[in-house]
Amino acid sequence: MFKQKRDLVWAGLAVIAVLALLLGGCRQSVGLKFSHRFHIEEQEAGCDDCHKTDDDGNRLAPTMDECRACHEIDEDNPGEECLTCHTPKSVEQDYEIESPEKPEGFKDLIFSHDVHSDFKCEQCHTAVNDGKGFSPGPEMKTCLKCHKANDGPTDCESCHKEIRQEKAPESHSQGWEGKHGFAYRMDKKSCTYCHPSRQAFCEKCHRTEKPRDHTFGWKTTGHGMEATHDRRLCATCHDAGYCISCHKRQKPVSHFRGDWMNYGRENGHGEAARRNFRSCNVCHETSQCMHCHKGIILRKQ
Repeated sequence: MFKQKRDLVWAGLAVIAVLALLLGGCRQSVGLKFSHRFHIEEQEAGCDDCHKTDDDGNRLAPTMDECRACHEIDEDNPGEECLTCHTPKSVEQDYEIESPEKPEGFKDLIFSHDVHSDFKCEQCHTAVNDGKGFSPGPEMKTCLKCHKANDGPTDCESCHKEIRQEKAPESHSQGWEGKHGFAYRMDKKSCTYCHPSRQAFCEKCHRTEKPRDHTFGWKTTGHGMEATHDRRLCATCHDAGYCISCHKRQKPVSHFRGDWMNYGRENGHGEAARRNFRSCNVCHETSQCMHCHKGIILRKQ
């Protein structure tokens, strides 16, 4: 009995391993279940075996003829074995295969695989051997790094049909000024392709034009809280001297409350100091506290 259970366990693990090998790194959005890693590592297939090259040097997706060179395929009598490669959705649509859509940055790309034939496929398509299925290609920084090292072209015109440094992308449409800050924080690298110098491009505007949130009430009610959350964001335009020049001669709004110097914890300077003593140190040295607290016994409430 124990031997039968053990055999069942090993059989189950074997099935799981085979499925993981076949499905690992598959991309099913195009209607196929395919693993580059399985074909390259296990079957020792080469890229040229499946991907032919057209007259322009572009690699083509394999057709059924390329698959038939290794697989027994009977298109006239499809059966369950078709599900080894096709998704159920593809079967329902008469084995239709969708062409994967190119990412935004690749749509106008000028590229020839023949020109890059001396390089290994995995140098650019890193996901091929990582088990992540289809790999759209390298990031631009990878291309530029290689081009600079091998005296390749680095201007936009050599690799892109439409993208130009002097031409704004589609995303830079109406309202972009209000959205570009969030986009920059999400993906700084994309901005640097056209705007390599933050100081030269960004600061010439941000040093002269206030952000939208710097409204009439910003000075009295908003900027202190924002500075507490993220001082680095303020430092984009303001240095420490800018803050001190104002705060040394003008008290914060909270300091004008009648109960600000109250010894009780509620709504006074003591509560504010416990909450964020660093903000106190912007104007006050710790020794200043002792001018008053030296002869006062503080009791816990």
